[in-house]
Amino acid sequence: MLLTALKLLERNDGPFIDDFPDAPPGPPADMEGWTCPVNFAVPQTDLSDIEKLALDLKQETALLRPWYEESVKNFKGRRLDGLTDYSSEEIIDFLVSFVDDPSIESFMDGQPIGRALKLTSDDLKHFYFQAAMAKPGSISDIQMGDWYYGETLAGKLFLKLREICLDHEVEALQMIGRTNFVPNAMLKHA
Repeated sequence: MLLTALKLLERNDGPFIDDFPDAPPGPPADMEGWTCPVNFAVPQTDLSDIEKLALDLKQETALLRPWYEESVKNFKGRRLDGLTDYSSEEIIDFLVSFVDDPSIESFMDGQPIGRALKLTSDDLKHFYFQAAMAKPGSISDIQMGDWYYGETLAGKLFLKLREICLDHEVEALQMIGRTNFVPNAMLKHA
């Protein structure tokens, strides 16, 4: 298209109005497949620096926010998240505080820690999935999982939450660790 526009500068028979062609010149672009709407840095694997982890996760969600909002608009206001009233930043603070100290009391009023972890982690995961769905193209469950657990820091956080819960002394948290954070098909990213 740029070449066509530049060729207009070579014409001396002006003034003129010329329409752009309906189809772009050249071979058709590959519109198949799906790619993440945002290019993230390779997620860190050392999640021990809690403050850096929280800041990096908040940066990741900030990069996804416009895609999330586009997806909500495309789905006429329908949202996948919304199990809690917490923002993604607040959820990150809660989940990271649990990684830092797995003996904390619940951060959600009236809910045990296991339920609080489940609801907030589901909200954060659904935020990411909603943002990813704004990107044109179709995506399979496996592709979505590979992206989330393999390419995002949030996915790495969920792998860590699973590990902590599986080793936790509270049986209810062990169960949540087995069933909530990471589907078995995505354990290859662990």
